[in-house]
Amino acid sequence: MEKLLALKKQINKRRPKFVRQEGTSKRMLQKVGWRKPKGYHSKIRRRFRGRRKMPCYGYASPNAVKGMTMQGLLPVRVENVAEAARLVAKRDTAVIAAVGKRAKVDIIKKLLEAKVKILNVLNPEKFIQDVEAKLNERKAAKKSKEDKKKKSKEESLKKAEEKKKEEKNAEEKTEEEKKKEQVEEHKKLLEKGQ
Repeated sequence: MEKLLALKKQINKRRPKFVRQEGTSKRMLQKVGWRKPKGYHSKIRRRFRGRRKMPCYGYASPNAVKGMTMQGLLPVRVENVAEAARLVAKRDTAVIAAVGKRAKVDIIKKLLEAKVKILNVLNPEKFIQDVEAKLNERKAAKKSKEDKKKKSKEESLKKAEEKKKEEKNAEEKTEEEKKKEQVEEHKKLLEKGQ
C-alpha cells in the first residue's frame, strides 16, 4: 500500500494539467473541463510533438489507491451525525457536506470523538468555538431585542391607558361644564325675566 501511495505521488507530480483545445485563448472554454479534440486537422488529436498532452491511462493512479488521499484514507461525504458515526478512523476520512452551522458543529463533535480526520475543516476545535460564540452572541442579541420589544409594548400600553383616563376625565369635565353652562343660562334667563 505504501509503495502504491508513493507511486501515486510520483504520478501526480508528472501529470500535466489537461486543458481543452483553444482553452487558453478563448475565455469561455477555460471554464469547461477537458473535452476530446474532434477536429480532422487537430494537432492535439493526432498527438504531434510539442503540442498539449491528451489524458490517457498512463497518467492514472494505481487502481488500488485510486480516489484515496495521500495518507491512504478514503474520503467519505458526511451529511449528518448518523453517517459520521459509521466512519472508521483507520480507513476513512470525512468530507462534511454543505449543511448548516449547528449541524456541522454536531457532525464535527461526533468525528472528533471517533478520532476521524476531517478534510474540509482545517482546525475543528477552533471552528466549534467560533460558531458557538457567534450563536451565543446571536442568542443574547435576540433576547435583548425581545426584552426591548416587551418594554416598548408595556410603555405603549401604559400610554394608551393614560390617554383613556385623560379622555374619560375630559368627558367628565365636559359634562360638568355643560351642566354649569346650563345652570348659568338658566340664571341669565331668570334675571332677564325679572
